[in-house]
Amino acid sequence: MAPRARARRRLAGFGLFDALIALVILSVGLLGLTRLQARSLSYGTEADQRVRAVQLGSELLGTAMIDAANAACYTLPASGTCGSDSASDYAEDFETRVGQALPDGTVSVSYNAGTRRMTLVITWTAKGQREDGAQTEDDDESTRRMEASTYV
Repeated sequence: MAPRARARRRLAGFGLFDALIALVILSVGLLGLTRLQARSLSYGTEADQRVRAVQLGSELLGTAMIDAANAACYTLPASGTCGSDSASDYAEDFETRVGQALPDGTVSVSYNAGTRRMTLVITWTAKGQREDGAQTEDDDESTRRMEASTYV
C-alpha cells in the first residue's frame, strides 16, 4: 500500500468527529441564547410594570395638585371627610386601575394637611422566580414598591 493511501485511511472519519464537536458547541451557544432571551423578556416585563407604576403615580399626584382644595379626598384608603364626590370617585377608580394594571397592585395615599405633603405608595408582585424555575438570590425580589411624594 502506498504511503498516501495509508495516510488517508488514518484520517478517515476525522471530518465526522469535527462535525460532532461543532454541533455540541453550537448547541451550547443556542441554549445560552435561549436563556438570554427568556431573561430579557422577564426584565422587559418588569421594566414595563415600573413604568406603569410611575405613570399612575404621577397621574394621581398631578390631579391632586390641580385640585389642591380637595387634596384630602385623594387619600387611599379614604380618611376623614371629603367635600367633593368627583374627587373621591376618582380616587376609588384610581385604586381599581392600579389593581388592574399591576399584578396584585395596591395603592396607599396619605396627606398631611399641616405640611401639605401627599405621599403615594404603589406595591405589586413581580416574578419571584427565574425562567428556569430556580429561586432568585434576592428574597425581596417578588415585591416591588414605588413611592412618590409632592407638596400640594
